[in-house]
Amino acid sequence: MTDAIRQIVLDFESALLKGVRSGADEAGLSKVRDSAFDRLREVKDGPSPPPLESIYDVAFEIGRKLDMALETVKR
Repeated sequence: MTDAIRQIVLDFESALLKGVRSGADEAGLSKVRDSAFDRLREVKDGPSPPPLESIYDVAFEIGRKLDMALETVKR
């Protein structure tokens, strides 16, 4: 995992936790995911992109963490 991708994951996790703590709804948490995906696309389209497998793995991880956060918010 490149430093850029690692930072995207860290920023996503931080924003997601902040959203859950502040009582964000599904739309708010989805915006956090969308922002992370936009940043991943920028890295993918950049001058020296990491392997697509890394990007797909991170996208899956982000989606899974969003699902867990949504389950928490619904309770």
